[in-house]
Amino acid sequence: MTLQIPPTTLRTFRSFLESRQKGVYPNLSQILDHVYIKLDFHDRFERATTGEDAKDFLRSVTRAGWLADRIAENYGGALIELQGSLLHVAIPAGSFREAASHAVAYAADVHAAYRRVFFDNTKRVRSWVITADSGKTFIVASPDIHGDQSWVSLGNAANAPAKHLYAQLEKSEEYRDLQKFHAAFRLPDKTWTHRKLDDLARTLNESQEDSLAAEARTFEPRIVFNEGAPSWKRAMARAQPIGPAGSSMSPSAEKPIAYWGWAMRTDLDGFTKRVEECFDNDIELQQLALQFNCIMLAGARFATQQAQSIVQLPWAGDNFTAVAVFGTKAEYDLAAPFRLVDLSIDFEKEMDEAASECGFGGWAHGVAGGELHGNCAGNVYLAGIEIRNRRFLVAVGEGIGRSAEAFGNVDPHAGEMALYTADYERLDPLYRRQFTAATTVRGETSTLYKTAKIEDLKDARDKKETVGESATITVSERQTRQIEPKPYFHE
Repeated sequence: MTLQIPPTTLRTFRSFLESRQKGVYPNLSQILDHVYIKLDFHDRFERATTGEDAKDFLRSVTRAGWLADRIAENYGGALIELQGSLLHVAIPAGSFREAASHAVAYAADVHAAYRRVFFDNTKRVRSWVITADSGKTFIVASPDIHGDQSWVSLGNAANAPAKHLYAQLEKSEEYRDLQKFHAAFRLPDKTWTHRKLDDLARTLNESQEDSLAAEARTFEPRIVFNEGAPSWKRAMARAQPIGPAGSSMSPSAEKPIAYWGWAMRTDLDGFTKRVEECFDNDIELQQLALQFNCIMLAGARFATQQAQSIVQLPWAGDNFTAVAVFGTKAEYDLAAPFRLVDLSIDFEKEMDEAASECGFGGWAHGVAGGELHGNCAGNVYLAGIEIRNRRFLVAVGEGIGRSAEAFGNVDPHAGEMALYTADYERLDPLYRRQFTAATTVRGETSTLYKTAKIEDLKDARDKKETVGESATITVSERQTRQIEPKPYFHE
């Protein structure tokens, strides 16, 4: 079942992964196959509004992530990102031809194993699709504030499958080339071929598939926490404290912690163009990696210096996502009229210089908290999914899903905020006046989002502050007040 990968390639990739465990922030240039797996959940789980639905979502993501990583080991690869229902796997190869053949075999194996675990599409997971491309990649370990094990991949091979995936998901099912239970592979001429996953030849036999599926259904990730481990394994000060990976205080899929809050997802303008300009130029690619590392460090500083508590989710390419969290619904209700917008204004102010110095444009924002239900423990549920000595922080809730969906629905420009309509109603009139109806990517009026320019929102805030009207204006602080998260589930 183990493929023959060149030993030097395996050693290089695995030593890279291991060095991240030692607290080093390495980078690696290599030919890699990038495979994206998108699980299609029933909406009640993808945008969970109750703790039970959130826990079910997280349990399925944990199983899918473990299987994806376990099967990737057979190819010398690993799960490198886990963004909720989107999984990103990297597989090393000595040549482009090898990488392409590994992608097809790996997709077939994952599909067969998922069929045995998620066999009832009436429950949580309805289906999945896969996209893949192969090419030279620069991988950078992501600095963060909670000690989580995620990597950012720089290169066309990492970017193209994600873009193709989201371009397909923007379309209704009947107009997609990428149907459910299909895979899309990028050909050398940069076109895409779509193939039915059931038709691909797999390397696993039925006995191996049964064994993996049985283990995945009962998988409860655990790692031994070493008290002498480097400080990056612990949540840093001023960020919302989260128990370190491997400790009893680390949230899990079975015991997520609940908050009231909203998600701010941002997209860096000009990133894709810069990646394309670096194709086949190792020096330019390394320079890009160094610059983007500076941006990620600036993002971590921003998250640790805000007036309210922040949970920073792992970077997803050039997407920075932070969740502003509060201990009670009353605190959330008090903060929302201004802080729903102020957080993005503060981010733009803090991060614009870091982006421009590195040759990028501004940031586009998708912000959402969603409908609030007073009888729930919160509207944001957070878990740390621990796989092979690595923890991936995953958040679930309507605001998490809607903030990401904004980029597919209305695709805000740099310096623009797309705000979920339910949250627009919570804003102070000062800010509501700056928003207008948004246009979807299909040229229709959006029923889900409204948009405003960050600069107009900033001007409105400055004007209100100047005339001396009462308003809750907050700026970055060096010390934050700790709130106590509420465990959703107790044994």
